[in-house]
Amino acid sequence: MNSLLTRGLRKTRLRDGGDWPELVTQAIQGKWPAPAASPQTLEAERGLGVAGKPYYFYVLRAEDSYGLVVFVLSETEGTVWPADARGATPFDSGGWWLHIIHTDPPLDTTARQAAFQTLDVPLRGWQDAFEHYIHTHYGTVGDYINGRAPKNGRQPLEAAFTIIKGQPNTPRAWTWEVRVPHDLIADRLTLLAIYMSEVSRADYADWLWRSPLADSESRRIDRWLSDHVVVVQKQELVLRAVTEAMALEAAGG
Repeated sequence: MNSLLTRGLRKTRLRDGGDWPELVTQAIQGKWPAPAASPQTLEAERGLGVAGKPYYFYVLRAEDSYGLVVFVLSETEGTVWPADARGATPFDSGGWWLHIIHTDPPLDTTARQAAFQTLDVPLRGWQDAFEHYIHTHYGTVGDYINGRAPKNGRQPLEAAFTIIKGQPNTPRAWTWEVRVPHDLIADRLTLLAIYMSEVSRADYADWLWRSPLADSESRRIDRWLSDHVVVVQKQELVLRAVTEAMALEAAGG
């Protein structure tokens, strides 16, 4: 199973303009500046003891909140993570800390901190842990990709609680998250594709040729876009396109 990672630009970035074309350009160039975390993300990182100013990715899934630009990445061939680097959980860490993810029995903040430390998987072994999770809790990987709740066994395994497999929880409660510290990310992830709406693709092309980039770099990026950008005519189909691409990749892995 190929464990693809996704990262998206939220609708607010596109609606308000701002720096989204620069973020797309940096992704294509393989640049990873220190991420600008939201106040809620910083709160979760402090509360859970997450260090390293990480970038956040979902495994084999795209969320509605991503908006209309979604990046699909994979680990670069030959990547080796430090043995002590942790950063993968079977749920969204921000939702976990903010009590958006509900459990039976309910957990207080101290219990959530302890559970996070227990369930946080080393980056060096996250793909094996993820595949074991899929084989244990799902009939097919497609059920996970489509956001369905896990069906088999206690989830998480061997925990003293169960994540509720329905409302008020959403798929964030059973979607795997991978967090890569900023100082570890360079050259370890490869950008495979970008999914955009037709309007976003046109806006980006217009920005590219008006940008301060050198002409040679603009032409190089434009060639990359031709080969790696998937344009969907109807905006609501962007996330379906990502899901289909990930499903196809997973089936062939």
